[in-house]
Amino acid sequence: MKLEELVNNNYDKLNENDRHIWKYICKNKRECCRMSIDELAKKCNISRTTISRFTQKLSLEGFGEFKVRLKLEFNENDNIKDSSVEEVYQDYYRTINEMKEKDVLEICRMIYRAKNLFVYGTGTVQIAAANELKRHFLSVNKFFVTLHGEAEMDTVLETATEEDLIVIISLSGEKKSAVEHVKKVKAKNIPSISITKLTDNPVARLCEQNLYIITKHIRIKDVVTFENVGQYFILIEMLFLKYITYLGHLKEDGTIL
Repeated sequence: MKLEELVNNNYDKLNENDRHIWKYICKNKRECCRMSIDELAKKCNISRTTISRFTQKLSLEGFGEFKVRLKLEFNENDNIKDSSVEEVYQDYYRTINEMKEKDVLEICRMIYRAKNLFVYGTGTVQIAAANELKRHFLSVNKFFVTLHGEAEMDTVLETATEEDLIVIISLSGEKKSAVEHVKKVKAKNIPSISITKLTDNPVARLCEQNLYIITKHIRIKDVVTFENVGQYFILIEMLFLKYITYLGHLKEDGTIL
């Protein structure tokens, strides 16, 4: 599991100092790969004990394990060939590999048990991905209602209950309206799943379960800035295939997992 995902999953445990540490590390990854715990503590103007507690809140043994993971993830990104096309290939590969290893049992249970299913995309590509999710799951008699725009989301939130499920598809996970909607979803205890890029973002933190694509801005030949979001469709297809496998286990066992 990537460090960003560990932070998202344990965000409620983090205090202001912990978030300050993480913010500094995100902005200075190369330097932090070489720092000792004392050097990092000095840079963040906090104690080494606070740093150690921060890493333990992420379910790591301590700063040593955190630093090893940071180096591995940084080198993985740093070793990508300079070619912009190669970077896109690598992002696809990492998203597929993350999804391959991802335990989605709880997500499958949520979809299976939900009385009503809703999916909300925050932009044009996200809406297309929402429709793709809807198309796939129709074949197994799971109907996702695609919510078009904030007004439809507001309407659903008036009547949705703990027996329903809402999937939010966003890129940055930081769009103000999306964050406000997810806060309302959480306040009403409506089960929720986010699909965002792998960053420390509020939508992912607020949702019960998270799926991630791995992408970034790439400058191609100094002509255009490109961010690969086609991975939404691969992720959704892999989720669907894992859901079919889940249904197969239900049929074999004759019980709800």
